Amino acid sequence: MSGPGRDQGPEVTNGVASAATHGSPTSARRGRPVLRSILGIGLQRWLRLGLGVAVFMLANTLYLLANRVADGLGLDFFAVGENSLPKLFQTMVLTHTGVGLVLAAIMFGFLAAHLPTVWKRKHRASILTGIGMGLMGGVLVLTGLFILTAAASRENSWAWWAHVGSAVLIVSAYAGHRLVSYARPPRIRARRFVLATGGVLLVLVAWHSLTHRGLQLTPEAEAALAQGLNEGPGGRDRDVSRFVEADFVPTGLVPPRSPFFPAATTTSTGTYLPSRIITRMEAGELAAQAARERAARVRSEVERRGFAMDELIGATQCVRCHPDVTAQWATSAHRFASFNNPFYTATIEDMREGSLEAGPEVIAHLQEFGLEPDAAGRVKSKWCSGCHDPALMLAGAMDAPIDPATVEAQAGLTCLACHAIDRIHDNTGNGNYNIADEQEDPYLFAEAEAGTLGAYLHDAALKAKPSVHMGQLLKPLHSTSEFCATCHKVSLTDPVNNYRWLRGQNEYDAWHDSGVARNASRTFYLPAAARVCQDCHMPPEEAPLGDVSAENGRVRSHRFLAVNTALPFLRGDTATLRRIEEFLRDEKLRVDIFALRRGPDDEPVMGLDLSPPSVSPGETVTFEVVVRNQGVGHTFPGGTNDSNEGWLEFELVDDEGRRIAISGEIGTDGHLDPMAHMFKAVILDGDGRPIQKRNAQDIHVTAAVNVIGPGSADVAHYRITLPPDLPAGSLTARARVLWRKFDRAYTEFAFGANPAGFAEFDEVPDLPVTEIASDEVVIGVGGRVDPVSSEEQDEEIWVRYNDYGIALLREGNDRLAERPFERVAEFFPDRVDGPLNLARMALAAGNLRDAFNNLGRAETVTSGDPRVAWVWGGAHQEDGVYDASEAAYLAVLDAFPEDREAWFQLGRTRYLDQRYEAAVEAFDRTLAIDPEHRQAHYSRMLSLRAMGRDEEAELGQAAFERYGIDEAAQAITRAYRSENPGVNLMAQDIHTHELRPVAGAEASVRTEASAEAARPGGGGGP
Repeated sequence: MSGPGRDQGPEVTNGVASAATHGSPTSARRGRPVLRSILGIGLQRWLRLGLGVAVFMLANTLYLLANRVADGLGLDFFAVGENSLPKLFQTMVLTHTGVGLVLAAIMFGFLAAHLPTVWKRKHRASILTGIGMGLMGGVLVLTGLFILTAAASRENSWAWWAHVGSAVLIVSAYAGHRLVSYARPPRIRARRFVLATGGVLLVLVAWHSLTHRGLQLTPEAEAALAQGLNEGPGGRDRDVSRFVEADFVPTGLVPPRSPFFPAATTTSTGTYLPSRIITRMEAGELAAQAARERAARVRSEVERRGFAMDELIGATQCVRCHPDVTAQWATSAHRFASFNNPFYTATIEDMREGSLEAGPEVIAHLQEFGLEPDAAGRVKSKWCSGCHDPALMLAGAMDAPIDPATVEAQAGLTCLACHAIDRIHDNTGNGNYNIADEQEDPYLFAEAEAGTLGAYLHDAALKAKPSVHMGQLLKPLHSTSEFCATCHKVSLTDPVNNYRWLRGQNEYDAWHDSGVARNASRTFYLPAAARVCQDCHMPPEEAPLGDVSAENGRVRSHRFLAVNTALPFLRGDTATLRRIEEFLRDEKLRVDIFALRRGPDDEPVMGLDLSPPSVSPGETVTFEVVVRNQGVGHTFPGGTNDSNEGWLEFELVDDEGRRIAISGEIGTDGHLDPMAHMFKAVILDGDGRPIQKRNAQDIHVTAAVNVIGPGSADVAHYRITLPPDLPAGSLTARARVLWRKFDRAYTEFAFGANPAGFAEFDEVPDLPVTEIASDEVVIGVGGRVDPVSSEEQDEEIWVRYNDYGIALLREGNDRLAERPFERVAEFFPDRVDGPLNLARMALAAGNLRDAFNNLGRAETVTSGDPRVAWVWGGAHQEDGVYDASEAAYLAVLDAFPEDREAWFQLGRTRYLDQRYEAAVEAFDRTLAIDPEHRQAHYSRMLSLRAMGRDEEAELGQAAFERYGIDEAAQAITRAYRSENPGVNLMAQDIHTHELRPVAGAEASVRTEASAEAARPGGGGGP
């Protein structure tokens, strides 16, 4: 109780009643006897101390509330804002906690000492208000401590409001407590309290207003911005056209004067930044001794293991509040992206040491920065480093030789390598992001080491005001696919390859231009809702370690699970390897031994498991194996397909368990059967040699490629003449989709070029082979066998027929594709897929009559379907009915406004209708979505020429030539394909794998190596 009490008997009550009866409050107060306080001298001093502390606490609280109100009203002259954090404000936040706890201790002590006296006198009003104050004080303390430990996040907003509400109530309860006390304190004391509080508040407000400077920059940033480097060639606000002498400036062009050339990366200051911005001070801002100790530990581990994994470089601060996210990131491929990745190290050093041919742009860069000619390869390597080595490149280290055992070289992609990005310049990739390097950690004691008082106070200030931290490091762009596109979309340009613009890996457009993103009306399957990269690769995951960013106990996973099984295998990280394999098997692909053909003109027998056919010894048959991309949001495979290795293993086993034939085995030398049905790319350099070192700078032409787009399918044809002595009974066909992150040739190169990176391996490691999907059917030999169908299979049979037709349509096999599509239309008349795909097939074959008939059938099933409208647009365009074609494409765009191909075909329809200005508008919309769309540039150029706008047309011609295809380059592939029949087979649109029956002891058992390879870590180990 914070005020004097009094035992009030009936006479007091009567006196008050009498005063009330006479209607004179003044006389009532005068009628009260002057009572002495029941507080002893000690308690009075104790109370004065508490009230004195309360003056500061109340002023402090009002100051913090004023800041919050100013934030809400956007009063920039006073508000803290989202990007700045004045030291006074932080000091008041910390003292609010500290002084609040002191005040709570004082007042709870006072309560304990004062309550017994009041309780004896049985003054109910004083007791109730005093207990109310105690309860509110408890709520204040508990919510304050909760905010201190769990952060004042949106999810914890209830705690903040409870804290504020209890603060208001405790002040009200104190005022009420003093009012109900008979011996009330003189009003002068209340005035003094208010004036003292106001005075302290006035001092704080004045101090804040005089010292609040808004955005607080690093010294390096202040100097760079003063020189205008932010608008320079490497700056966030650059205008590229100022730094190149050309009329046509392609989107994403990097000026040679940029310090980061040829990477498209920029910094807010336009120049190199201290590596501490990315590594969060671990490389130079810790105490000198601690920094030396860490560097020694990193070097020792690199020498022993080949790379560092024990030190959480760039995350030692983050882990204090984000233990779950940090633990997830610590096992990710992002963390091991730089010289802590032995494969990457081998490739990047090969480029840095061997790619010395310099074009005019590289020469200009060498001269601009005073580099020797032999640094050309190191300059080119920055094209990789924007996404692999930001801690090195952004600090200017990539222009010199790299010591792989340093902290910076082993940093990989740290937390801030992603979270310090504040802008994506465009959607052309190549690391086209900006690193916000003008600020560092704005909170007090940012350099304090973990476990110290300074670190505790730093974290307390952050948790009390996390919005600034979140505003700096978690922006809306981080939850978009465009953010991922900065590094998962790549193009090669002449500064890197001394040749021309070429498309590299491109997961972004493969996703964006698909049904998964709901941006492609020509998709075969349309999901109910669009998904972005983060939905698959950063799903919510349990946060058992108490991560403060958790919502409902879950955080967005920072494992970034995908397909890289090689790196966890090298680390011996079986848990991560298991997670990746589970991710790959989680409805990503489906394999289906769906059909059998007996002759080229025979009808295929479809649904082999539903109605198994019978074959005869000596008969020639073809098995049709369908692989469907049902859960990958871009092509399968994606990424670096010159070194990736996916394939089909197909085998036949007779009734006695003998293997009759197999395709897709790994040989004893570790190399895959070259005649296997593969999912990868075979790419050649300018001399016709295969790209087997990830030497992207030498890429010239693709000899063969096979990938499966989202919601699409592929078919492998396996033909065999069955052995004449095949025993009667049954024949089992088995198919497996297998995956190995790197093919054997690249693994051999990496091990040979960088043996130090594989320090724990005595020989070339056998990378794990993962079984993604499998299927098995049994057919009869000389008689039929029972089907193995199920109700679930029956319900999904239309999808299997549809997938078979899709796969045949993709390879250009229109004649065969018609059969499964007709089955879908006949047996599943309530689905639009049958007639729609028959219309697609007819249009592709140039059969407009059948196309229109089937489109009419599709409209009777579902009217106004934008996927049907897409085919209507193409059919009317082919028929020359341009107004109907335009109406169809506009209907598509009404449902899919980001459908680049619909915009392009709309423009083409208008061009054919000689409406050139309207055509240009449509082509401009296409290029806004995809600025590298070659055909849109060409058609736009034709439209401009038709309007007589020749100067603009010349720019369009230049764009078309930049993104055009070198048709002559295919001549390079002929010699290679003639010497490599497997690649030549893969290059054909329709190709059949000829199976040779296995003879002798080889057929007696299934190879154990094949089974072993599909297990986690199978095929070898450290």
